[in-house]
Amino acid sequence: MRSDAVERALAEVAACRALREKQQAHRAEFQRKLEAVAKPLYVLKSKAQLELRLQ
Repeated sequence: MRSDAVERALAEVAACRALREKQQAHRAEFQRKLEAVAKPLYVLKSKAQLELRLQ
């Protein structure tokens, strides 16, 4: 009886660990995609500031 409770507890710990690792992998993938999107699509070759003419 007691070993049954211990086995269930160990199974629950393993399930929680697997869930945590899955969430961590998902966060890492999301972070990688976010960093890829945050990069500019183009880079200005001149360092001069552009002027925006307003009406």
